[in-house]
Amino acid sequence: MICFVALFVFAILGLFSVKYRSYFFEAFDCVLRKATLRKCTTSFDKKMKMKVSARVSKFNKPLGSFVFKNFDVLSWILTIIMVISLIWSFYVAFMGIYNYFIYGNCDGPNSNAVCVYNAVASTTPDLFCFLGDNAMVLVPGIILVLVVVWFLFIRKQKK
Repeated sequence: MICFVALFVFAILGLFSVKYRSYFFEAFDCVLRKATLRKCTTSFDKKMKMKVSARVSKFNKPLGSFVFKNFDVLSWILTIIMVISLIWSFYVAFMGIYNYFIYGNCDGPNSNAVCVYNAVASTTPDLFCFLGDNAMVLVPGIILVLVVVWFLFIRKQKK
């Protein structure tokens, strides 16, 4: 399931280098095929298996052979760790924003700790668009998503 991890990694790397954009599209195709319980036609997982194990073998041959033999297990472990990390990050971010709006700080009631949202809101109030009492939309985040979508998908279709 290295395709899933590679999709996120190459999406970010593809913004800065043309070399990784083709890897991103291969990983995207592989993820879509695996999601529909089909086999990858691009052999992306085999290509990444060879590249990773070859690079590891340069430094330590027994470790490289271990990675090559157990690549599927290691890729599942990386996928599970990434999903758990994403869930934890979203939870922490949500709780920080929730606490900021309810209690005025990031750590909840009876806390005097420094909150990063205080500095961001006070120095750049025009970056935030408040909708209702407690809902917040980060305008730069939306702009970033639109730029990434344009850069990776729409721009390629125009050529």
